[in-house]
Amino acid sequence: MMDMSQESEFYNRMRPAADRLRAAAESSAHPETEAAPSEATEAAPGEGGIRVSQSEGGFVCEKTFLDGQFLARIWIPEEGPVRGEVIDLDTGEEYLPIRSRNQIGGFVGTVREAYREVLKEIGDAFFLPVHFIWDQSNRIAEGIRKEWGVEPSFPWERDPGSGTFSCRENGRWFGVLLPVAFGKLRAPEESAGPARDREELVEVINLKGDPDRIPELTKTRGIYPAWHMNKTHWISVILDDTLTDDQVMELIRESHRLVTEKHRGSGIRSGAWMIPSNPKIYDVDAGFAGGATIDWHQHNDIREGDEVFIYSAAPNSAIMYRCRVEAANLPYDGMFRESRGYERSMRISLVEKYPPDRFPLSFLKANGGSVVRSARSMPPQLYEAILRDLRED
Repeated sequence: MMDMSQESEFYNRMRPAADRLRAAAESSAHPETEAAPSEATEAAPGEGGIRVSQSEGGFVCEKTFLDGQFLARIWIPEEGPVRGEVIDLDTGEEYLPIRSRNQIGGFVGTVREAYREVLKEIGDAFFLPVHFIWDQSNRIAEGIRKEWGVEPSFPWERDPGSGTFSCRENGRWFGVLLPVAFGKLRAPEESAGPARDREELVEVINLKGDPDRIPELTKTRGIYPAWHMNKTHWISVILDDTLTDDQVMELIRESHRLVTEKHRGSGIRSGAWMIPSNPKIYDVDAGFAGGATIDWHQHNDIREGDEVFIYSAAPNSAIMYRCRVEAANLPYDGMFRESRGYERSMRISLVEKYPPDRFPLSFLKANGGSVVRSARSMPPQLYEAILRDLRED
């Protein structure tokens, strides 16, 4: 077999769904009726013509394509890169032209494109998407989601593997996870770590750090002066398990704190937040009628004593409740059907309720706000306008 980079590249941001593969292999091994020899590559119904079998250390997927002229055979190991081959069923030999970049004829292009469609079918059926290539990168991304409710954003079309993590309250990056050639990381001798090929792609997360601590941090194996960012204020942490997940998360918490504290110290933070509520799903009035406080799923770095303004969605489309945070960072117990996946909650008490025509969407837009679709800090201009309106009442 020749270079299998085509398959590895295709699946490099996916991981095998072992349970699906195992179920399909069992189905293929025990069809309801015995298949005829000419149908040997066909899977049980429902698998799109893909036959799955279990092999030592993984699975094999097979599918014929282009009207039965070719057979795609894909090896999916439990560990390691995905491999594949295309068999010309007329000759019984591997069809090698699709591996050569110099082969650009019409028929070769047709086979190559059809093969990629088979790879996509197998990917859709038996793989799960992942944001990043390395296991630790994806574990860290999940840790960030659980702690702050933040998903990565991918702002660069030409670099789809580079994701940014932003503070919800100010939109500033506290982490940038990206692939980089290992040779571009400039490390002091103390943090050089194991020998690697300079061209090998590694995944790192760039994090903000205390400038006074960064020189010492970069002496730690796995921590480098930041790639492509200000090395006085940022570090790059390689995500190959050189550092444990707990160690990486501690550095991320420090980065988040520095980015958030800078925002608070600038005088921008008002301590006021906006959260959305859908009256078709949850009755806020009934919630407060049942007691002095409501437990609500918590986003952001909301603290005890902060103010929370609840925006009631259509048909109200207005800020209708002003609340005080009595307690924050409580365990989340699934109080709302639509908020599964959050890890924290806050306890809020009602300060004031306003009619829908007091602070409608038009008022928000006129004072630097907009529709509230997710929890975020209230723009200072809007907060001041609300307070001014209340004082004039």
